[in-house]
Amino acid sequence: MISIENVTINIGANSTAPNELLDTEDSVVVRDELVNMLRIISEDKRFIGQTVVIPDDCGQYGFVQGEFNLPELLYFLADMLE
Repeated sequence: MISIENVTINIGANSTAPNELLDTEDSVVVRDELVNMLRIISEDKRFIGQTVVIPDDCGQYGFVQGEFNLPELLYFLADMLE
């Protein structure tokens, strides 16, 4: 099970959209930024070997019960958003 405590992830200002655009731009730009961020985080070596347990009652949100590799799950979510 995942237990993340006192972890800071700094995402640089290498965004493809300036900050003010994220407030006013359409959802496609914001989604692309989220996809990029999820992929960056999924490659963070601190999460290697970490897992996420999704309980049975999350099926109503479209998730399957089980224990999943955190980096793979984040990358999968990025792919699904893309």
